[in-house]
Amino acid sequence: MVPLKSWPGIGLVLVVTFGLSALTAVLSLGALPAVIAIAGWLIVAPALAILTYYDDSDADTEEEAGDPVSTLRQRYAQGELSESEFERRLDRLLETEEAEQPSDRDRERTVLKER
Repeated sequence: MVPLKSWPGIGLVLVVTFGLSALTAVLSLGALPAVIAIAGWLIVAPALAILTYYDDSDADTEEEAGDPVSTLRQRYAQGELSESEFERRLDRLLETEEAEQPSDRDRERTVLKER
């Protein structure tokens, strides 16, 4: 089934092509109403459905899952963690991140050793 987020775009294509084909039919523009209806209903709308079928929300969840602070915030927002537990874990995470990042002295030492 086509994802729900693509239905507005498909509906817009169908409504616009129906309106254009009706307008060109009223104006007696020959085969143009049929061409517009065929292009919109049988080519553009299915192509839009196919192109929007694959949802990219999996990429967003993988990116968020990689960030422990955002995961911690999400769990706190969902009520899985109490405020004190959230603060304790956040402090631990921030301490770990600070320990992983080299200080300015370490960077200077590395530069001097390379020279």
